[in-house]
Amino acid sequence: MNLGLRLLLALTVAAILASPSQAQAQTEEALTFDRSSFHGKAEVGLGLLGLPNARVCTNRALHFGCNSGDSSPMLELWQLFRPDPVFAIGAGVTIGLFPVANAPKLDVVGISRGHSRGYLTAEMIARWYWLHGPAWESWIGGTGGLVVISDTYTTNNEVTDRYVVGPRGVTMRTEGYTLGLAAGVSKVLSESWTVGAGVRYGLWFLPSTPARDVLGDEASLIGRVATIVLGINVGYRLQL
Repeated sequence: MNLGLRLLLALTVAAILASPSQAQAQTEEALTFDRSSFHGKAEVGLGLLGLPNARVCTNRALHFGCNSGDSSPMLELWQLFRPDPVFAIGAGVTIGLFPVANAPKLDVVGISRGHSRGYLTAEMIARWYWLHGPAWESWIGGTGGLVVISDTYTTNNEVTDRYVVGPRGVTMRTEGYTLGLAAGVSKVLSESWTVGAGVRYGLWFLPSTPARDVLGDEASLIGRVATIVLGINVGYRLQL
């Protein structure tokens, strides 16, 4: 075997042996992100909003129409700003899409009504990253902000023998504030993208007296309500 052939064989073997380490180096380089400088991150998540001890009622004065507990699929969006590796602050919204608890209603004779409900929170969040490695991050934090609960009662004219004057539906909005604790973990997929999961426990502080419409229907939630949020998310981060 001549010298040129031996040299070509040696280079081929060296390239094969070096390929795994080069691929690993490229992967580590892709996961490298300069957290020491100010950067931002947007997160979009899906999950479940639970109100395990909530009293969902439609007429408390007559002790009628109450169910215990509620849950809803939820969508959340967060915008975060991270000045250093261990701390971030931001704000976001959580939307309860389809609450499942339907409290029975005491309908007026001859008028059938439907009821739907929606949840919306707008909160600030502060995070402390106790783990901030090149591939995994984990954090704990606190939240606080506002909550709005919308109760819509709709008259089903087509199934009654009465003509109802005015709009077919009325919406009552109950407003309060929130406080909570949160924790989460995320996996770094590339320099910009992450995937993660989180859990939040919070309290909603609502008025103790429910709003009522002209037919006696009430806002479905009052007082202090405990909430649990479980979700998964996708994040996009950008150096600022």
